[in-house]
Formats: sequence, structure tokens, C-alpha cells
Amino acid sequence: MNLLQQLLGGGAAASQTRHLLRRCDQPTVSIDVLRREIEAAERERARHRGHFGLAFALGHACERAGAASAWEERGTWTERALAHYEAAIDLAESGQIEGSDLIPAAAPTAWEDALPPRERALLAASYHAGLIQSADFRARDPRRAIEHLTRVVDAVSGSHPARYYLGEALLLDRQFDEAERVWTEGLRFAPEDSALTSVLRHLPVDRVHHDVKVGDWLAVLGDLERVPDGAMPASERLTIEGDARLALGDANGARRCWLAALDADHVAVGVRRRLRRLDRSEAGGPVL
Repeated sequence: MNLLQQLLGGGAAASQTRHLLRRCDQPTVSIDVLRREIEAAERERARHRGHFGLAFALGHACERAGAASAWEERGTWTERALAHYEAAIDLAESGQIEGSDLIPAAAPTAWEDALPPRERALLAASYHAGLIQSADFRARDPRRAIEHLTRVVDAVSGSHPARYYLGEALLLDRQFDEAERVWTEGLRFAPEDSALTSVLRHLPVDRVHHDVKVGDWLAVLGDLERVPDGAMPASERLTIEGDARLALGDANGARRCWLAALDADHVAVGVRRRLRRLDRSEAGGPVL
């Protein structure tokens, strides 16, 4: 391909990128129109695989199409959006950032002043891919989300929503200590952030539920001590403690906990059944 052809091709890809972004900004655009625009842009991108701007714009457009589609169709759009963002990441990593100046998310005003264009492009694509992989159940991939969002968090020195979503990805990957560290650091930069305050408040309860799920009963007892007052209903807390004590061979301790759970809530779910089973076990009868 000669220089003139390259220039003309780049111009066509840039034009398609601008057009697609403008279409996405129209709040009343129909899904049928958006679908046709995306298909045209994907055909253009097949001719210009090295155009970062068009790859990123397609990711954005597919997300927009997913939000405007019927529930059962959203998963397909999410997968397409993620594929385009991942392609944009690959391009930026290899230094191919043509068209990144057309993308608001990669603009100098979107990031700290010292970041060069290539890094801004890489961070913009990484953030959007990581956001999908941490927050959208249709495409969750905690490990990949952690990789993408850590890149963003490491590059910013202040508040950024990537800190919240990185914590979510770490939580999904059962890395509770790291999630707590990331969220606590985020709160230091944004003390009024109610979302960070909320997830940190509920994190001790999440730890306990995970311990129960994997059957780590010693950890259950230790992590229950870290649960702040009021963060978990007393009946639930006592029921779980009773389960842990029974699993560790302390039947009397389990009974005390379960009776206390009934005192806290006389309709505590499953507690009377636990007590009946314990009675039968201690009487030597069958445990049903």
C-alpha cells in the first residue's frame, strides 16, 4: 500500500470513528440504526486493523447498543464491546494509537498532564475493558479485570473510579486483603465517596460468607470478630458461629449460639432444624 492509499485509508477510518462517536452521543438513536452503523464500522475496521480510534469507538458503540437492546440480547453486545476494547489494548501496547486523538476518554484532560498519548490510549482501553470484566456478570473475568484496572490505578495519583472496580474484581477473586487495601487507598483520595464507604463497611461480612462457603471454620470464628456491630443481623451472626463451633467439635457452644440466635429472632431461618438435628445426634438417633 503506497503512502497516498495509507493516508486515504486512515482518513476513512477516522471519518468512521467520528461518525460512530457522534451517533453514540445521540440519546434517541434507535437500536436498528446503531446496529447498522456498527456493522459498517466493523467492515471499515477489517480494512484498517491498526486504527486504535475505530477499535475503541466500536467498543463504546457496542456498549451503547447493549444498553438499548432487549435483555436477552445484551450479552452478545457486551462480548463484542469487550473484544473491541481488548483489540484497542493490543494496539496501544504495540504503539499503534492512530485515531486516539479522536477519543475523549484518551484526551489529555481525561488523565494527568504528564501522561504521553500512547499511555493515555492504553489506560482508556484498559479501564473500559476492566470495567466490563468486573461489573458486568455476562462477561466477568476477575483476573483479566485485575490486570487491566491495576494498570490504571498504578498510573493515577489521585481519585479515579478504577480504584472502586479494581476492589470489586479483587473481591470476586477472593483477594479480600487486597480489595480492602485498594478501597482504603481510594477513600483516602475521596473521603466523601459513599460507594467506597459502603463496600468497606460490608467487606467483613463478605469475608465471613466466603469462609462459610469454603468450609474454613476457624477463619469464620476469627472473621466474625472483625464484623462491626450492626453490620450483620445478630441472629445470622450467631447461627453462623454455631455452625462453625459444631464443625470444630464444640456441640455445647453450637447449642448456646443457636439458642441465642432464637432469642435475637424467634423465626431465625433454619435454627430450630439445627437444634433438632443436634438433639437427635446427641441421643444417638439418625440425623436427618
